[in-house]
Amino acid sequence: MLQRITGPYNLNTYFLVCKHSRQTIIIDPGGTAEALADFIRANDLMPNKILLTHGHADQFFSMDEFKKTAGIPYCLHKADDDFFKDPDVRARIKRSVGLPPPYPADIRMNDGDIIAFGRCELAVIHTPGHTPGSVCLLCEDHLFTGDAIFVGEAGRTDLPGGDLRCLIDSIRMKILPLDKKTVILPGHHHTGAPSWSTIEQEMKTNIYITDFILDEF
Repeated sequence: MLQRITGPYNLNTYFLVCKHSRQTIIIDPGGTAEALADFIRANDLMPNKILLTHGHADQFFSMDEFKKTAGIPYCLHKADDDFFKDPDVRARIKRSVGLPPPYPADIRMNDGDIIAFGRCELAVIHTPGHTPGSVCLLCEDHLFTGDAIFVGEAGRTDLPGGDLRCLIDSIRMKILPLDKKTVILPGHHHTGAPSWSTIEQEMKTNIYITDFILDEF
């Protein structure tokens, strides 16, 4: 796995690489298309899909321009693909974030989908709450959480489509049942916070778990 941090929101872009084929999944592309292409060339990567953890524009600053030159399909959960096609929602998100959300997706993801790259694969876990179609992506013992859960925090729910109760349920029912040693890799790096955590650690220190979720585990 390779990682870059870019932009005003300290977006984490992850590159999951099959060591045998160099086939690569890009999660939440950030930075300029030129810088992204340079990074791919420098690391001898062969990207075949772009996965968005959700449909907010800060997750894909360079995606449209990069797609024009690279010809790589982007994938978004079907719930976000449906939600963000609404003109009113698109206008409200553009006012809040500065860019409209993506639509339509090249490939619509579903909960439980398995996405292969070379000899590797990852699983799509639908974790709504930050947006209706937010997903986490599980590759072996690494969970790429987007804005569903951060180190010590969770994603905001005050934008269109956000739902705090739904987010708490997603954490309770989709994330906490995973192996407690699972590494959490969030969609943004918050200044002063570690760049990663584990489910075990978050169960001790994340206020969205300690303050909202009963001790069921």
